[in-house]
Amino acid sequence: MSLFDSSAIINLCGEKKLDKLLGEWTLNLAFYELGNAVWRQVRVLRTITVNEANTVLDPLIEVFERLKKPETEHALEILKMAVKENLTFYDSSYIHTAIENGLKLVTDDEQLQKIARKYVKTITSNEL
Repeated sequence: MSLFDSSAIINLCGEKKLDKLLGEWTLNLAFYELGNAVWRQVRVLRTITVNEANTVLDPLIEVFERLKKPETEHALEILKMAVKENLTFYDSSYIHTAIENGLKLVTDDEQLQKIARKYVKTITSNEL
């Protein structure tokens, strides 16, 4: 079983490899990260319009809703790891959840992958 961060979810959806996500895990946080990635395309990169963003966001959210999510998260432990590893709280939450649930972490974020390897098995979406 694997825990997917938003970078991996976006890349797998873009490559139409949704079967790789079936029965797998993510965090509730990924909902906001997916939305932010689409917002970034509209407002920062200006690669799509707001109307086109709907076409992109809807399938991402549909995939997100089908993934399993942990029922509890441990904020203090996540914070301790974030401080220790000089990570964002967000990134630390993926590592901590993977550890707590015995999951492999799938991420296309190089910095997160580098640090996560100290704690859990970590792969990119291309390695699936």
